Amino acid sequence: MPVLKLATGDAGSVRVDVETVGAFTRLRYLLSGVELPLGVEPIDSALGESRFHPPEHLLAGLHSRHYWYRYPPLGGTSPLKTAYQGWLQRRFGVSGDAAVGDADCEPTPGSKQAVAGLIQIAVGRARARGVDHPIVVIPNPYYPTYLSATLFSGAQPVFLPRSTQGVAASLSGIGRDLSDVAAVIVCSPSNPEGVCTPPDDYRELVLLTRQVGALLVVDECYIDLFLDHSPTSIIRAAHQGPRHLQGIVVVHTLSKRSGVPGLRSGFVYGDRGAVGEYARFNRSCGVSASFGACEAAASLWSDDLHVEAHRAAIRENWRLADHYLKDVPGYRRAEAGFFVWLPVEDDEAQSVRLWSSVAVKVMPGRYLASPDLQGQNPGEGYLRIALVHTPDIMRTALARLRRCLMPHT
Repeated sequence: MPVLKLATGDAGSVRVDVETVGAFTRLRYLLSGVELPLGVEPIDSALGESRFHPPEHLLAGLHSRHYWYRYPPLGGTSPLKTAYQGWLQRRFGVSGDAAVGDADCEPTPGSKQAVAGLIQIAVGRARARGVDHPIVVIPNPYYPTYLSATLFSGAQPVFLPRSTQGVAASLSGIGRDLSDVAAVIVCSPSNPEGVCTPPDDYRELVLLTRQVGALLVVDECYIDLFLDHSPTSIIRAAHQGPRHLQGIVVVHTLSKRSGVPGLRSGFVYGDRGAVGEYARFNRSCGVSASFGACEAAASLWSDDLHVEAHRAAIRENWRLADHYLKDVPGYRRAEAGFFVWLPVEDDEAQSVRLWSSVAVKVMPGRYLASPDLQGQNPGEGYLRIALVHTPDIMRTALARLRRCLMPHT
């Protein structure tokens, strides 16, 4: 099994299995023992945790004490399901009851459990149809749960770098028997690059995954954090009548849309069979949301004004990033999300330098990706910088970053 050597300051180094350590653990090891500049307040721009909070009245359900004395409702509450349905209709034009034709929806505690459960389901389906060595195709860079869930399921990960030809073309060229593919994971808008999958690519990908019987899992957690143009959802791109979501499940969450990751509220929507299997797991082995969380989540899914305010705040941070980083080589504005994906010569060394010189914590890109078949890590040589703070703090962080990255300007 591959191992990774992690620096631990004066204590030397440790060796850990690369598959069992997360990005933030690696970052903690990297920065362990690094002395911060005196009198400089640290700013954490490594974590994608928005500091823009929705109005308190939308979270009123969390303050109802009697909710905490009752068992959580399996499958969510009726008002929560109505809220999902309303949002799907407003956002993507899903008319009438969301649970029609071959589509269904199910609440989930955030996106992590949903993605992990769907990968397990897809791998089980592949084995049932006679696949001895199932493959899960993962975008590279990726959300760490994609890889962890694949390894826990006993499947083999195949990493798919983002290509200008699109996901479908890259999948066709992986040089493997596609009949062994259990699931294809797509993150759009992508984390960390902030790139959106175009409709034509989605349509080709749907045809390809259906041909081989793979489950297409689309993580759209950042879809409401667009800057200029609203991204196309797989829900719209794959629309071909009442069975248009056959073999497709999309994941949505309030963690990014509303900036409430601690609420752990999201839902899966799509292929009735896959969603039904996830629902059976979720209601018997998973975590059901409390009545209070269901009430707060229903309020948030039903309200679009706070999301517009959230988007406006993120756009302001991107305006500040444009101002402070525009002359930094390789800087570009993302299509959606709140991460700057910035090329640098050495992402680990630069992360240590930024922390020790100006007390700004960022994430080395290599920690968010895995080496490909040629041994190249597509995240190496990039920094992920989270634009998640209020403008005053973000202005300070970006000014420090510019001063450190371009000391002679």
